[in-house]
Amino acid sequence: MRTFGNYGREIMDDEQVFDKSVTGRPNEVVSHVLRRISAFTRSNKVRYFKIGITNHPRRRFNEEYKKSYDEMIVLYKSKSIASVSQLEVELVRHNEGLADNLIGGGGGNYGDPPYYLYLVIKHKTRK
Repeated sequence: MRTFGNYGREIMDDEQVFDKSVTGRPNEVVSHVLRRISAFTRSNKVRYFKIGITNHPRRRFNEEYKKSYDEMIVLYKSKSIASVSQLEVELVRHNEGLADNLIGGGGGNYGDPPYYLYLVIKHKTRK
């Protein structure tokens, strides 16, 4: 990872996947992560967004989201899939009707830890 610009964002080998992750128990970080999502998804700047889990952010973005979304922001990191899943369910529930998530989270086999909770974004200003 390397630092990007003056914002201190860490980039995971390309300029579309940013590591802004926090760690800790879900109940201790949920309000912080909710504020981050709100900041990144302002309705005047974002066309749509989705919340998800992976164990390899760059690969997930390149294989699944690169054509439909502009960037991925990693919000949370844990060795515990239960912790990441718990936080995902809470965040999707909080953003119901806003996020592109079709289900409330927990949709697959994520492989080995660490696990990352991410936000993918499609900006209004980009085609």
